[in-house]
Amino acid sequence: MKASTPETRLPFRRGSVEYCLGTEADHEAVYQTLLHVFHGPDREAFLGALSDPAYRPEQRLLVKVDGRIACHAHLTERQIRYGEVTLPMNGVVWVGTLPEYRGLGFAQNLMRLADERTRATGAVVQALTTRMPRFYKPLGWGVCGRSTFGQTLSRNLPQATDGVVEAKGGGWHVRPWRQVELGDLMVLYDMQYRTATGTTIRSEEYWRWLIGRRYAHVIWVACQGDAVRGYAFVKDHRILEIASDPAYPQALRALLGRVRAEALERAYPEVMINAPVDHPALDACRAASGKVFDQDAIDGSVSMYHVPDVGRFLRAILPELSRRAHDAGVASPVELGLTVDDHRWLIHANGKDSRVEPDKLSRRHLSLTSATFTRLAMGHVGVDEAAEEDGFIASTATALDAARILFPVQPIWRSPLDSATA
Repeated sequence: MKASTPETRLPFRRGSVEYCLGTEADHEAVYQTLLHVFHGPDREAFLGALSDPAYRPEQRLLVKVDGRIACHAHLTERQIRYGEVTLPMNGVVWVGTLPEYRGLGFAQNLMRLADERTRATGAVVQALTTRMPRFYKPLGWGVCGRSTFGQTLSRNLPQATDGVVEAKGGGWHVRPWRQVELGDLMVLYDMQYRTATGTTIRSEEYWRWLIGRRYAHVIWVACQGDAVRGYAFVKDHRILEIASDPAYPQALRALLGRVRAEALERAYPEVMINAPVDHPALDACRAASGKVFDQDAIDGSVSMYHVPDVGRFLRAILPELSRRAHDAGVASPVELGLTVDDHRWLIHANGKDSRVEPDKLSRRHLSLTSATFTRLAMGHVGVDEAAEEDGFIASTATALDAARILFPVQPIWRSPLDSATA
């Protein structure tokens, strides 16, 4: 018998097609669809996702053919940092189509529906991690956010006998965390990551749910007396997240010493540290003759962002743009026009008089695609790199100067704990 071609793999008969939002009644069918498409998640992980404090069944976008789920996407709801402002974000996860229904445009249409849902729910940015960036780029998505981590020999990490380091105010000790210390973890997280673009704003309810997912086999805390000064989520030889009070650098050393001891005990020759590129833990990795990686892709996966409504996004980040203009110390207001996919906006960054005007431009303006705008506005690339790699039109040299002030390059980072749940 002649082998099937890609064309003949498609259904010989396709019935009624329905694009719809999920309901509680769809959960089992969704789970079975994910198993067929991705061979996962396991049932415990799927049920755990349903207990996300922000979860609602209608966050799932479905394509049904004759009542059967043929294609699926899930939009999580998060809040992320952008400088000193907070942005509502949709994480896009589990985008997939059953093999027999591929090639019919269902997934692309779901992504367009996701744009409409993002606008309707008030989110201003979307994010995902994928091994197929070529699928999302034509839809306006841009590779945005690098994978940064350090890797060093376990024995090269700072030594601290049993995690104890003597310091003024008493000795340090490292032990597994206790439930009553959740508030300490929350404070340390905000203290460590408050300036990192893309980090998730975590409520207490979200923290409890995140810890309940058990992504780490242990959560260490570094204590001076009863005071918790640092923590580390550790999974085997990998530090998923580490934070400490900058006023107590000994806490970081104590945590790394405990990780070192455990890694050697469990015969892990290397330790990997996930952290933003400017995190002090990566400085410790460099000092330990390790390597620090800052790259777009890791294991074939890249982070991508998308802005479905440029005008709403600009209004949301306007306070941060105004702050950047003020910090630049320019004598006059910073004004920049943008043409993004044939739509126009004019930015006035001028303190209390800051505003975004639609359908207007100035002598200083840039013309760029949606993907290039996203990469530039999020800080993944600078103006010069974007012009070289992505290509855009600048009306004047002063337009480039204004863009350098408003959209500087900055680290974009999401903790593995958050990116696992988008």
